[in-house]
Amino acid sequence: MTYLDVINEVLIRLRESTVSTWSGDINSSTVVASYTKLIGSLVNDSKRDVESFHDWLILRETKDITTEDGTASYSLSSGQEIKVLDVINQSSGHHLIQVSREYLNNVRYPSVSTGEPQYYGFNGVDSSNNLKVELSPQPTEAQVISFDIVKFQAELTSATTVLSVPEKPVILGAWARAIAERGEDGGTQASIVAVEYQNSLNKAISVDSGMTDYENDWFVKGRDL
Repeated sequence: MTYLDVINEVLIRLRESTVSTWSGDINSSTVVASYTKLIGSLVNDSKRDVESFHDWLILRETKDITTEDGTASYSLSSGQEIKVLDVINQSSGHHLIQVSREYLNNVRYPSVSTGEPQYYGFNGVDSSNNLKVELSPQPTEAQVISFDIVKFQAELTSATTVLSVPEKPVILGAWARAIAERGEDGGTQASIVAVEYQNSLNKAISVDSGMTDYENDWFVKGRDL
């Protein structure tokens, strides 16, 4: 379902006229009414809310960095709003562990430790607002480190952009926000729709989680005696 489709679904529930397409950014468009732009913003608010409740499969991707001898800091080229699920060295199969900035400073000063990276930590952003990651020990050779992440979809602005996460909870969440913004029903209808939104979100999460049941399994790594 596209951004335009989602907006129109919310407008229908509000007994408002639907809108035709626009070109470019919705907020810069001269053919889109101000109320429709408001609904567009509420759709984005609802989208971000839905995204934050679960590690959706459709939002998962892998970012690879190739290490260089003597270089500890790298850009992930993933923006800032991400969640790291796993980090693995493709060459050795070793899973890296996230550590604090304090730990990275302790092993870097007064003399830096070198070797195969065992740990990683975040250290600000680059000029393109991508997160920078620092590896420890500092690499001494070229190896590929894979970051499995959950990355939120960028804010919707184009009419033809397809919504990534399930559309029903996004629609209901935006509808509840629109009712509350109007303030016409004393909160009764908004409360009912909010419950419908939560139920829809729970169902969507249940379906998506069914494809990743293994992530809920706990195990203890054994060792040879």
